[in-house]
Amino acid sequence: MVSYPSFDPNVMASGGPSKIIAGYSKDPGRPFLDHAVQGVYAPGSIVKPLIASGALTDGLITQNTVIDDPGFLSLPDPYHPGKSFIYKGWKALGIVDVRKAIAWSSDIFFYTVGGGFGNQKGLGIDRLEYWYRQFGLGSLTGVDAPGEVAGLIPNPQWKQTTFGEPWYLGDTYFTAIGQYSVQVTPIQMVRATAAVANGGKLFTPTLLAEQNPTFVNVPVDAAAFKVVQEGMRQTVTEALASALNLPYVKVAAKTGTAQTGTRNQYDNSWVIGFFPYENPQYAFAVVLERGPAGTGSQAVNAMRDLFEALHAEDSVYVGGVATASAQ
Repeated sequence: MVSYPSFDPNVMASGGPSKIIAGYSKDPGRPFLDHAVQGVYAPGSIVKPLIASGALTDGLITQNTVIDDPGFLSLPDPYHPGKSFIYKGWKALGIVDVRKAIAWSSDIFFYTVGGGFGNQKGLGIDRLEYWYRQFGLGSLTGVDAPGEVAGLIPNPQWKQTTFGEPWYLGDTYFTAIGQYSVQVTPIQMVRATAAVANGGKLFTPTLLAEQNPTFVNVPVDAAAFKVVQEGMRQTVTEALASALNLPYVKVAAKTGTAQTGTRNQYDNSWVIGFFPYENPQYAFAVVLERGPAGTGSQAVNAMRDLFEALHAEDSVYVGGVATASAQ
């Protein structure tokens, strides 16, 4: 696990220089925070593989279900006749199935699968919360690192208690695409990604090399996982994570961008994934916090830089022969 910005533990152990310690304390990047297990972030679209897995398993959709994505959904406003609520996607994508919806990150597809629209029934907030929690979101992972936080999966009771307001369909739509008040940690997302890659084993992460692995099973159909894995591979070969389409290792991935800040002036840029695609051994999650709006692809570039560095070292992680101890 890597958390940046970090601090020099030797400075802290020796108690100085005081100016450096003061600088750590004032750093807006919060170097004393272990961002991997203590940082909570809106995940955005990286949750779409999880929601797709649940919707396929529930029989709400099949691998052949198609939904038209014109770039928005329009719903009548029951309080103001003649007016509508408009829920925008990031781009009009046309007719999409679940693989394309993952690869091109169709908000309209996942609004519809999450909350329903027209003749397509949605999961609803209860099943959305169920599937999020089946993948370990909203709960501690049990990693052997101090200070882990659980994040948040919003639901009607939480909203009523927190804001004194009822739950609306729009809240379900935004929850289905990892927005509204969904909060996750990077360790939760890499754990969930590993479960997608390995067919449903949700492992308790550990920092110890010699440890008997423990896991619970995510109740997703094997066929559903296969479809989702294919969609994540298409993300790399045809769509939004093409920077990870590398000649020396096959990667499957999902990008995500979550707006944050009081005026949505910042982006949290995410990418999750696993490799090698045919026989997954490793999962990853990268988040770049509070970048300028419009820089949502930068996490993919950061992950590519890591792959290129591993390849330059002939690392076994990307099919090389250099030993881990030599690296």
